[in-house]
Amino acid sequence: MARSPFLPAGLAGLLLAALALAMPAAAESVIELAAARAGVFHHLDASGRRALAVAGERVGLVWEDNRDGAPACHFASKTTAETGFREFRFGTGECFEPAIAADGADAFLLIWEDETGVQAARAGANGIGAATRLAPAGGQGAIIRHPEQGVIAVWSAPDGRWRRLWRARLDDAGDGGLIARAAAPVDPQPARDDQAYPTLAVAGPERHLVLVWEDRRPGHTVIFASRSADAAAWSAPARVSRNPTGAQPGGLGRGTGAMRPAIAAFGARLAVVWLDKRDFLSGYDVYAAFSDDGGASFGDDLKVQDSFGDAIAQWHAAVAGNPRGDLRVVWSDDRDGNADLWLNRPAGTAFGDDFTLPEVSGPAHQADPAIALDDAGNLHLAWLERDAGGATRLRYLRRPASGGD
Repeated sequence: MARSPFLPAGLAGLLLAALALAMPAAAESVIELAAARAGVFHHLDASGRRALAVAGERVGLVWEDNRDGAPACHFASKTTAETGFREFRFGTGECFEPAIAADGADAFLLIWEDETGVQAARAGANGIGAATRLAPAGGQGAIIRHPEQGVIAVWSAPDGRWRRLWRARLDDAGDGGLIARAAAPVDPQPARDDQAYPTLAVAGPERHLVLVWEDRRPGHTVIFASRSADAAAWSAPARVSRNPTGAQPGGLGRGTGAMRPAIAAFGARLAVVWLDKRDFLSGYDVYAAFSDDGGASFGDDLKVQDSFGDAIAQWHAAVAGNPRGDLRVVWSDDRDGNADLWLNRPAGTAFGDDFTLPEVSGPAHQADPAIALDDAGNLHLAWLERDAGGATRLRYLRRPASGGD
């Protein structure tokens, strides 16, 4: 911008400085991990939408695609300084719903479902270590490393008529692999309906393990939570979402639906985010609840998206936080005529205005986001972009914290 002839030089300099501070910093270049090919479909379907993680200066991403004719899982990673990802395939036979978590400063934990059952492994710059089988059948896995309790995995598996949540602690093997202890149900009471889509966090000063999941025991789908101080004894499941139970207008159903929870610790607080259909005429909305006591209790349900998104459905809600207290929620909706990614953050006791970014909005169909925030507040996003012919591509960006996002 040239200096205005109508402003003194000093004032023009101040104006330029103010404009520079007000303008968001540009994101790093978008990286395309998997290009669009006819007949190839990419999926970011991790339970809790945990398909993206940051470990120190390294970012890791997992997904599933059918580029070789059958569903297969892939892991890719890079450091902040590197311009491209290095990719590895994993799993035995057909592979589905891989999830990832940071493991120290430069490594990751993976959990997935393949032809041999529920599997877990460690991964890093040079690929994936030996797989450890957690169960002969099941899926929708979540995994995390607790600072004192070690590695904890949770997954959903058939138990008679219903799907039930199971947990196991994994010990570190001398060769860098993992050794699974015996699995046990999270809730010792027999399942009365399906338990699905678990996801984990470590929350609060006492660093409790907190587990949330989708549960149908009231006769409709709600969000439940349980926590543990030692990864062995878990509290009785407690309801998080307050979507109405009971017949809805017209006498239909047993209650409205809440599904696909995601969880994030931010500072000393905890956020659970989910998709909620209590306003059934407009489809699913994004809702959240906060905990200030390490997951022992949760506050009121809060609608995340602003009023501009109320008339249309939201999809694929994900959440990320970091130790300094940043929190971001992301989802996709088509309020502007095509699917874009939208974000929000807490503002006092509620949420602020929705915002999007140039890289994740526009004419193409952008959806299925995964999100991470590193300790410095830099925003990491991965998502799928679909063209008019239906082909999908997998994309990633990192936006510096100074970008105002």
